[in-house]
Amino acid sequence: MTPESMMGTVCLDIAESTKTLFETMIMMDLKHGEASLVDDTQIKTDVIGMVSFTGKCHGVIALFCSQTFALKAASALLMTELNEFTSEVKDAIGEISNMIAGNVKTKLTAQYGDMHLSIPIVITGEGLSITAVNNHPIVAETTLSCFSKDPCS
Repeated sequence: MTPESMMGTVCLDIAESTKTLFETMIMMDLKHGEASLVDDTQIKTDVIGMVSFTGKCHGVIALFCSQTFALKAASALLMTELNEFTSEVKDAIGEISNMIAGNVKTKLTAQYGDMHLSIPIVITGEGLSITAVNNHPIVAETTLSCFSKDPCS
């Protein structure tokens, strides 16, 4: 298998795992979109949940969202109304990132052998900018935008 086809498979696994998690555990529908992409090398966001993985495949699975969306997702996951961006919200975003990575790990392990995941890391700040080094394209084939019946900004 070529690296390009392997990356395509991994991207599909990430998208599928994310969509399934949000629809079944967080009760939010996902749609493809480019809400956080500025261009091929830059992402703008307020909250980042990351889990790295190592093994035959290695990389980082990252969840990018606004603080408003993080509040809605955390509220849905914890089944309580959260109105302030607290450590509970950060923990929930870390757990969501970890669950996505765990589902992807299961799929990749079956195809490529044993893998290991890091603990989740959550970075927050208003208007964070993530830029690829040396203007290399960000290695994301797709992004997913999340929508609930109660739209969030």
